[in-house]
Amino acid sequence: MGALRRPGARTGGCRLTQSDARDFVTLRLSGPPPHLLARRVVYLPTAVVCEPTSPAVVIGSTQPESDVDRARCSREGIEVVRRRSGGGAVLVRPGAQVWIDVFIPRGDPRFREDVLKSFAFLGQAWRAGLAAAIGAPLHSLAVVAGRTGKAMPWSAKACFAGLGAGEILLDNRKVVGISQRRDRSGAWFHSMAMLDFDPGELPGLFDLSEAERHAAGARLAAAAASVPGGRAVAGALVSAVLGALS
Repeated sequence: MGALRRPGARTGGCRLTQSDARDFVTLRLSGPPPHLLARRVVYLPTAVVCEPTSPAVVIGSTQPESDVDRARCSREGIEVVRRRSGGGAVLVRPGAQVWIDVFIPRGDPRFREDVLKSFAFLGQAWRAGLAAAIGAPLHSLAVVAGRTGKAMPWSAKACFAGLGAGEILLDNRKVVGISQRRDRSGAWFHSMAMLDFDPGELPGLFDLSEAERHAAGARLAAAAASVPGGRAVAGALVSAVLGALS
C-alpha cells in the first residue's frame, strides 16, 4: 500500500477514511484482504479498523501454505493470503469479525522492548471495550499474561485454538486473538474478535483428513467463541476499543 494517503482516498483497492481518537490516528480500510494486509508506512500511534469485502484464509508469517487445501478454497471463492505477524490461520469474512490493527512507534511510552509485555496495553483496551460494548462484567474477561507454558492442540494451524500474551478470554474461552510484528520503526499488532464463529469452518479448509478436521473443529469449539451479540455489536465494540486505546 505504501504511505497512507489523504482521508477518503482509494489506495491499493481499499476505501480509506480517517478520524481522530485523541493521540491515535484512526483509519478505516475497506477492501479485499490482500490489500488490507499490504505493508503500511506510518509514523504516529495508529489504529486501523479493517473491513474485508471478500473472504480469505489468513495464514501466519511462517505458517506453511500446505496447511491449507487451496483447491477447496478456490472452489468456495476463498483467497489464501499471508500476514506479516506470526501465529495460526484465521478465516475472515465480510462483517464476521472486528479486526483492528494497531501501530506503536519506538519511543512511544506504550512501546515495550519485552515482546510478551508489549501486548498488555492492547489486551487491556480490548477487555475494557468488550465490557462496555456487551455489558460483560470485568471479572469474566481475562487478559492472557506471558507465555501459556505449552503448545495447545491445533494452535500452530488455527489462531483461535491456542492462547498468547494479551489475548482475551470470556468465561475461559478465547474471544480476541492478537499477533505482532516488529521492525525498526515500531510494532504492529494485528487483533481480531470473532462475531460469527463456526468452529468447523476453518478446519474444513485445511488439508486434513476428515477425522483430523473433526478433531480440529472440536478443539476450536472448546477453546473459542463468538463475542456475545455477534454482528449486532460490531459498531459499539469498535468504538469502545478505540476509546479504550486512547
